[in-house]
Amino acid sequence: MLAVGLANFSEDSIAYLFKGLLAVVGGYAAGFLLGFLAAKGFDRYIVRTASPNSLHTVVKHTSGIIVAIIVALFYFASGKGPGNGGDGSGDGTKQGDTKATGGTQPTNAVGTPATKPEIPPAKVQIVEAVMVRVFGGEAVEAGTENYFRVDDGPGKTDLAGVRESVRKKLLATKGRVAVVFEYDPLASRRTSGGIILDEAKDTLGAPLLSIAAYRELLAKQP
Repeated sequence: MLAVGLANFSEDSIAYLFKGLLAVVGGYAAGFLLGFLAAKGFDRYIVRTASPNSLHTVVKHTSGIIVAIIVALFYFASGKGPGNGGDGSGDGTKQGDTKATGGTQPTNAVGTPATKPEIPPAKVQIVEAVMVRVFGGEAVEAGTENYFRVDDGPGKTDLAGVRESVRKKLLATKGRVAVVFEYDPLASRRTSGGIILDEAKDTLGAPLLSIAAYRELLAKQP
């Protein structure tokens, strides 16, 4: 069970957690030092006598705990998660909000939409699509960025391969083209491929849609 749980964490998530723990420990150390200086200053300038050591110990540890809690709140509750997924800001769209996104989308570890698809106006007909399956985990060869398979092709490709497929499709058709992504079952959480595709959506040359949004859009067209 422990191995399965650890497998669900990406390297970015582990690094994020480790940095958070270091920040909390550093906060405790800084608070401990502040408590020590405060206790010494109190003895020297306020009461002008030495307070009991037990009181100093309580002040130092209490100060350390308070600062550690403050650091933890700022770090873990800031809305900035692991990876390159942005600062947590958004329009409040929830998973399963079919009116806003056209269907339930793959979610990342904290339950936010993996991508925010751009839905073109319903009056514009889409007659061609570049179908992109996003892979993750062991399905991606180590040392490569071949996260994608285009139109059920025989092999996987990287983002440059996706762009080239979109370019060829645009040249071959006079209709509107969309890039339609779907997550492989092994990549149900937001993978590096999902992040890369989301960040490149404005440079693909065609709108980026989830498979659910694409199907809904086709159903609405005459």
